Amino acid sequence: MRVLLVEDKIETAKLLSAKLEDLPNCEVRWAQSRDRAEVILREESFDLIILDRRIPSADGFLDDSAEHGFHVFQVAQEVCEGTPVWFLTATEDADFPAEVNNKYGRREDIHGIGIQEPLCMVFWKRQLNQALQEAKTFAERHAELSAIAVVNPGAINLAAAELANLRIFGRRYAATSVEVTALGGGLSSARVVKAVARNAAGAPVHTAVAKIGSLSSVRDEYDRYIKHISRLGPGDYPPLSIKIDAGSGAIGGLYYSMVGTEVTSLLDLIADGGDAVSGIPEAMHKMQEPWHQSRAIAQVTVGQIRRRFLADTRLPDIDAELQGIDLSAVESVIVAGARCTQHNDMHALNILFDGSAKGLFIDYNDAGQSFATADPVTLELSLLFHKEHTRLGTDWPSVDQIAAWSNVDAYVDGCAFADFIRGCRNWALAVAGSPEEVVATAYAYAVRQLKYADTRKDLARALIRGAIAVLTR
Repeated sequence: MRVLLVEDKIETAKLLSAKLEDLPNCEVRWAQSRDRAEVILREESFDLIILDRRIPSADGFLDDSAEHGFHVFQVAQEVCEGTPVWFLTATEDADFPAEVNNKYGRREDIHGIGIQEPLCMVFWKRQLNQALQEAKTFAERHAELSAIAVVNPGAINLAAAELANLRIFGRRYAATSVEVTALGGGLSSARVVKAVARNAAGAPVHTAVAKIGSLSSVRDEYDRYIKHISRLGPGDYPPLSIKIDAGSGAIGGLYYSMVGTEVTSLLDLIADGGDAVSGIPEAMHKMQEPWHQSRAIAQVTVGQIRRRFLADTRLPDIDAELQGIDLSAVESVIVAGARCTQHNDMHALNILFDGSAKGLFIDYNDAGQSFATADPVTLELSLLFHKEHTRLGTDWPSVDQIAAWSNVDAYVDGCAFADFIRGCRNWALAVAGSPEEVVATAYAYAVRQLKYADTRKDLARALIRGAIAVLTR
């Protein structure tokens, strides 16, 4: 394990470092001051931070203060909140442990063994032996956790904190190894993987689709999962098996249970030419029925629909990409629009199939109120505009065809998955406040595509022009 020791007294640091390095596989990184500790914390990851309160502001300075140690603690809360911090200080203040624990006193299963451990502890230096005994226990648990192999056949470039998160998942299921495979996803910095926990015999004991990313993104997705996704019917969304937001530094993970060990995406199924894909839009439509039941229809402008996809402040960024297209007239057009909860990132790599053969959508960081046509239109158009669209191996559609997008018969001519497109369009029309809302949503989606560097901008512009012609006639 890696320990950051922040201690200004050299002899004390030598003693502590020697004691810690006697522990199993323990590496100690030493910082003598506030500024040096902050630099190290922002550049490296650790499993444990041991922190003196009264330290100088910078190496060589004599301005030691308890405020400097607490500043390092606050930096740790900012950059690696999931890492345990132990104060080891000679500055005894009877109120300090209570003050720290009242605000930061979380307890979590940081080693995946079913034991809640504190993320923050306070030791006086006269309690050094007690602190070292706690460190010994911590190191032994960490060594057992590190022994879990992460099998990575696709050679995903996993950071140390991501590996720690996957190992905690594995240990929760008494696994000796975790096999991790990348799954396609959106444009966020979070990683989506299939994680299979296996026992010593190599048998799978649990399969999950994991969303691994920053603690803030993981907590945001968790909140949206509880608020929005759990409103869907039983079996219509993957059950959340584990939330891990401690023990892996700045990284957290959400692990959704899957049936069997095989997980494939909707994009894979379409690319393989499967016949069953034509019924998937209707299945997704039925899954979202609890959301649709609460939809409200009102008169809105096309500009309001567009703002749900791209804010006004981003319009200057795409001005050159519009190549002279004037949006002003269409944005003031009034249509009947239906609002309800939507996934809001319903592309073909966010719909997965496991051993149950039932499609489930994942990745909930954008779930919330939107226009009811957001999901079916996004799903349909993602086959053209997602960065992995080339996997479909088709030249369809032409620029002229997508300009006629609102005429679905003309649009799908020559499409190998025409029934799937029709299914998405039927879904959109069924939940929309009006047919014009469907066209306005496609317009908004296309406008947003112009902000991406690697999108098919000729198709996006043709779709925008075609939608404007329909909505302003």
